[in-house]
Amino acid sequence: MFVDMQPADYQPVVPSDLNYGIGLVGCGILVEGLEMPAYKKAGYRVVACCDKIEERAHIVAASFGSPLVTTDLEVLLSHPEVQIVDLAVHAHQRLPLVEQIAAAGKHIFSQKPLAPSLREAERMVGICRNAGVTLMVNQQARWAPPHRALKLLIDRGVLGHVYAITHFHRAYQDYGWYAEREDFNIVDYGIHYVDLSRYFSGYTPRRVKATTAMVPGQNAVSPMIYTILFEYEPSAQVTTTLHFNNIISAHALHDQVWFVDGTRGSALLSDPAGAARLSVSFKDSPERVQSFDSAGTWEFEGFAGSMGEMLMAVEEGREPESSGREHLENLRVAFAAVESARSGESVELRR
Repeated sequence: MFVDMQPADYQPVVPSDLNYGIGLVGCGILVEGLEMPAYKKAGYRVVACCDKIEERAHIVAASFGSPLVTTDLEVLLSHPEVQIVDLAVHAHQRLPLVEQIAAAGKHIFSQKPLAPSLREAERMVGICRNAGVTLMVNQQARWAPPHRALKLLIDRGVLGHVYAITHFHRAYQDYGWYAEREDFNIVDYGIHYVDLSRYFSGYTPRRVKATTAMVPGQNAVSPMIYTILFEYEPSAQVTTTLHFNNIISAHALHDQVWFVDGTRGSALLSDPAGAARLSVSFKDSPERVQSFDSAGTWEFEGFAGSMGEMLMAVEEGREPESSGREHLENLRVAFAAVESARSGESVELRR
């Protein structure tokens, strides 16, 4: 079998013609280093920047003409051209801000994870629903071209029935606020891969089993290595394993790979955050491998694509992909994994 796949087939839509005004709340490392360059390149209209440290807001604002700069959220919310608020503060700071933003009738594009607890996240979803504003969570890995290319193969049925999804991630983040945040490895960073497992499989597990380990001498307050097994309804006929080692000091051996196995063939996606390559081999010609070098990057298409989905959802009056409501499923899985690692038992997802 020969797979015909062109970049236009999997690259996300970047709707630069939609003229909604974006207000940035929180102008830290994520916004300055990733969102700001992506939004500028995409031609998105940032009209206001807010941060409690005014200098940060000025640094980000300098890339977007002459937007409003303020340290006061109410000033940003009173700006008549702000229609979407990009909320880029830490999860534990969000609830009162979501209440304030929703009350002002502004749509909310929140960074992930939405909240430090499922209860808080459910409350935020309810607040936005009752206020009639759109809430989307930035699970930007879904819009990274390598992941979209793999998803395209799955959705086209090229691999047949997918029965196994396996992820290995090797990195190092045993420093800074990453090390200070409880359960960072699963709930903050690992939730990318919880989300992608659901994106690829089309299912949310009914039960998870997780194991973690502390490493001698580590700085992090919580384990930086985990393995999570997902158990689905029997009718799904699929299994998922996520292995994440985020404390590997030997940087030369950092990597991440996805293996997706189906009844007709298998796919291997290597280094989707860097020089990504997608390779496919089939049951009817197992000695042959067809490979694609992904066109596009997580840094641009990932961030421009996710905000593009938000803009299109607001324009079309529909719920966005990775909505707040849908993100609750990721949080249920992540918090169940934390509970499982602590108890040593499999944990049923709470509904």
